[in-house]
Amino acid sequence: MTGAMWFSLLACAGQLALAGIALARVGRSPLALPLSLLSIALSSWNFSAFGLARSGDTGWRLMGFAAALMTLPCAVHFILAFVGRRRRSARVLYGTYAVMGALALTMLIAMGVPALEERINTFGFGLAVAVGVIPILTTGFVLLTRHLRRAGSQDERARAGLMLLGITLLVALLLTDLAADMALPVPKLGNVGTLLGLPVMATASLRFQLFGKDARATNAAMHAVVLALVGVLAYLTLFRAFAAESGALVVGTTAITFALLAAARRGVTAFVTQRERLEQLATLGRFSAQMAHDLKNPIAALKGAAQYLKEEHARGHSWDAHGDFLDLLLEQVERLDRVAGTYQRLARVEPLRRPLDLNRLVEGVLSLQAFATPGAVELKKEPAPDLPECAGDEDLLANALENLVRNAFEAMPEGGTLTVRTQRDGDAVVVEVQDTGSGMDARTRERAFDDFFTTKATGSGLGLAFVRRVAEAHGGTASLTSGEGRGTILRLRLPAVPITQAPASEGEAA
Repeated sequence: MTGAMWFSLLACAGQLALAGIALARVGRSPLALPLSLLSIALSSWNFSAFGLARSGDTGWRLMGFAAALMTLPCAVHFILAFVGRRRRSARVLYGTYAVMGALALTMLIAMGVPALEERINTFGFGLAVAVGVIPILTTGFVLLTRHLRRAGSQDERARAGLMLLGITLLVALLLTDLAADMALPVPKLGNVGTLLGLPVMATASLRFQLFGKDARATNAAMHAVVLALVGVLAYLTLFRAFAAESGALVVGTTAITFALLAAARRGVTAFVTQRERLEQLATLGRFSAQMAHDLKNPIAALKGAAQYLKEEHARGHSWDAHGDFLDLLLEQVERLDRVAGTYQRLARVEPLRRPLDLNRLVEGVLSLQAFATPGAVELKKEPAPDLPECAGDEDLLANALENLVRNAFEAMPEGGTLTVRTQRDGDAVVVEVQDTGSGMDARTRERAFDDFFTTKATGSGLGLAFVRRVAEAHGGTASLTSGEGRGTILRLRLPAVPITQAPASEGEAA
């Protein structure tokens, strides 16, 4: 075999292995699905290049062209996920998949329609495809470059730089094959590009732990590598045995492909099933952890107030001047009782709306922080004067605000400034919790409000998701602004709807 054939086979095996590693993390990392799809498309393109060089059948060129077209939406998907714009650009992403998928399907149909194949294999058709592809690719590279320039940490700059280099190698050298197929005097370097781009992307994915740490993922990766090698050896053996028989090659490669897919499905399904069982068992533990988190503040306040009164009593001082501490003890006992009731409606988040002064709510939550979260964090309060009332559930909103404040404290383990401000925004009232911590990267920022998503070793992943549900249950929104090295601002926006009579909840109406 020629060197180009070996390059194609090696690149095919490597991309299949990377696809297996990524598939094991689908659902746990936003990068896993687009990287697996991109790797599968590239491995298909490399195998088509091998098939064309080995058999000379022009059908392989059309298959390679179809696979090359599908690398575009996969690359765009990966870039959007990496820079944290996947959800905001969903329509553009789905549109790119639809257009490129239709073109790829046209290529496959042309394998059985000679007239269509003849039209596709023209310079004009290739130029039209290139004109549509280049602006999309340019936009993707602009997003990556902008993300690289705005990255707030050295690690994120290294990740972005490696991703930019890897995708540049893949795309630029892949385009040389498309140009050569258009009869331009350009050497075909696509297989070299995939072989060079692979270790760069693998380094960024594994060394910088874009998929996180998971021993089971390592086992799945080994399974994927072995499966990829077995598949490539099977393809190679088939081509050696039936090099001159196109029909046998088609049937054989199809059979091997389905066998590989079945084996991969079985391995990945076993992994996913095991993971889902563990997550189902962990859900109760996470829910309990969230409840303990919500109980921690009133318990800490009780403890702090009780210790203070005990010291005053030990010194022989009268409690007459500390009636507010006794009131605090009673309030927190009642609050603990309400927390239990709150969790009965937590899953449905049914607010019991009453006229609510947001400034008073903020003052009440922050008054506990001296006992609940001591440390080197400076606490600033910026209440807006003449803030209108809103209709809200005091317990649910206090819980949500405590989650935001607690997260802000945890984001500043070495100290900093926590600012809580209220303000009016049109027909709504807003409370903002701002910290001067390390901030979030783009991928964390996009998933921050997802259920069970957390970057903390002992986190439940329910805190910000609960905040979002509380805001939406009140007809409001929860949003955040964050950047690495620039801290985080979490914003809770609620409709300012003065009410004269509190609406009944579903439970009360029943």
